[in-house]
Amino acid sequence: MLSELLRWNGGIIAVPNGAKYNLQETLNVLAYAATSTNNSPEAAANELRRTNPEASVPSADTVLGYIKSANSVEGILSYFRALNSRFLPLLKIPDTPQDFAIDFHNESYCGEKNAEGVRGIQPKNGTSWGYVYFTLDWLGSPAHTLDIVNVTGLNKDYAALVRGVILRLQALKLRSGTIFADREFFNLAVISTCSELGVEFIMAAKADKRINKLLKRHKEEQGFEAAVFKYRFLDERSPDFYLVAIPNREYDPRKRAGPKNKEFLLFATSIAFDSPEEFVKRVPQSYRARWKIETGYRVKKEFKIRTCTRSYVARVLFFVVQCIMHNFLNLLKRVLRITARQLKTRIIEDLERYLRRGRFRRQLSLRALYEKITRYDQQRALELWARLAGT
Repeated sequence: MLSELLRWNGGIIAVPNGAKYNLQETLNVLAYAATSTNNSPEAAANELRRTNPEASVPSADTVLGYIKSANSVEGILSYFRALNSRFLPLLKIPDTPQDFAIDFHNESYCGEKNAEGVRGIQPKNGTSWGYVYFTLDWLGSPAHTLDIVNVTGLNKDYAALVRGVILRLQALKLRSGTIFADREFFNLAVISTCSELGVEFIMAAKADKRINKLLKRHKEEQGFEAAVFKYRFLDERSPDFYLVAIPNREYDPRKRAGPKNKEFLLFATSIAFDSPEEFVKRVPQSYRARWKIETGYRVKKEFKIRTCTRSYVARVLFFVVQCIMHNFLNLLKRVLRITARQLKTRIIEDLERYLRRGRFRRQLSLRALYEKITRYDQQRALELWARLAGT
């Protein structure tokens, strides 16, 4: 099934004309790296050659050479967006306003900081350099990554990033309800863009001197209570929005104030409710929906392909493969109880059969596979109910 996803519409990558190995043989190495404990192209190619000496298996250098010579970042990202058109009919997203989340993924990098695509990130794993991807996720059950944008500039163009994913979302005929974001997006560019496009948002907010002055006056007049302020940035281009201050019940005045010890939890939103009480009650509860994508980060790492290559196009490809696998797993979870480990095991088994036989036992389209699994799950449920009724 992974092969079918990666080969759809000509394939996620192109293989150079006259290449010794074909697309399927090249993808076998990548698929094995994404799903086995041999999670680098080098280890995957070596293991496949060791266990299948008669099979046609390219080396890691050959695979990376194909990726670098015949492919582009734009082509790979376009493939991912187009592939989602195959997922959408199966997701059956309702024709009602849906909630989405935007965020940045940082992939740490420990090599030469002047390599293509590398930029500064928050320090992690002993480095402050890495690759950054901007993503849009549908917060359905389970979630689904709908868009990926590579971030390469020294400064993030928040307005262009947000505008791009929202317009592509609208092109998919999906209706946006609320866009959720963390405090990094609390700035004029994002809020103005959402306002211009008519998109509602809820995001964590950062306190500055002006906001702290508001909170101080509120405490003096109302005490340590929740509050809603109509607010705008000082810039004349700023639209009006709301700041919601929620008392942090875990705040300890004896400890030093900081990100994890603040008097108020701050949110910014464009949504106006009938009463401040309803507003204060719902905003933090709604914002929790965003944590679905935090869980998604951990799941995506289950399919991480590790590499030391400086090739930016290869790095982007490996991240996109993670997201495709994450989406496929979540699609299956709609009808099956399946874990990332179980899916990886099945993919490895199919790859090993292919290498022994030179073909897959049976190739099904994504829709056919999903419909077959759905019928199986429905039949299993009916049999279980019949057993229970007979006891």
